[in-house]
Amino acid sequence: MDKNFQEKQFAGIIKFTPPLYKQRYQFIKDLVGKYKPKKVADLGCADCTLLWMLKFCSCIEVLAGLDICASVMKKKMHRLSPLPGDYLQPAERSLTVTLHHGSVAHKDPCLLGFDLVTCIELIEHLEQSELKKFPEVVFGFMAPSIVVISTPNSEFNPLLPGVTLFRHPDHKFEWNRAQFQSWALETARRYDYSVEFTGVGHPPTGMENVGFCTQIGVFIRKYPQTSESAQSEKPTEAVYKTV
Repeated sequence: MDKNFQEKQFAGIIKFTPPLYKQRYQFIKDLVGKYKPKKVADLGCADCTLLWMLKFCSCIEVLAGLDICASVMKKKMHRLSPLPGDYLQPAERSLTVTLHHGSVAHKDPCLLGFDLVTCIELIEHLEQSELKKFPEVVFGFMAPSIVVISTPNSEFNPLLPGVTLFRHPDHKFEWNRAQFQSWALETARRYDYSVEFTGVGHPPTGMENVGFCTQIGVFIRKYPQTSESAQSEKPTEAVYKTV
């Protein structure tokens, strides 16, 4: 499923430059440049575009992607393979990229030990039962130093042509800023994180009161990670791995 397909329809009337999905990915790249994480996991990685962009970040040694739809990952995962030039002039760092077919509601031991976890336009695709488990899996079990979550800001929807309920037919909900911030602050409190709110996709001049088109929460863990006592579940089988 292409999480960005509907945005291309919006572009004719509300012009995002660069396109909104690129702004989200650039936000993550800037964050990587600031914090220099060595191990990054993208949950809901879809067509692996963000992973492909991050493979060129020299600080990263391990990349992992997880998605519920294996066929979408497989269509574009070849982009993650080493380039011919990588063999001719090997880099000093090693980079391992692994893709997993699975759910963010599953405590997968393959996803432990990451510094940064990204969840870009993911949570709004989750069923209520999955959303209920999501904080414990990501913040309690995985417990990375940084978590980035982006999701649509429903207050922006009246500015988008053709949007009557949700921006995408697979969305189960879309939160306004107060709803997202309430959920994020409670999640941060429960798992000892701080959270800051920002976004990408500026509204048109005169409509600033609706906020960003995409709202983003950046969660930073307050204390060093402790040993995980919660039970892991059966690890997912890797769909793809390259070193």
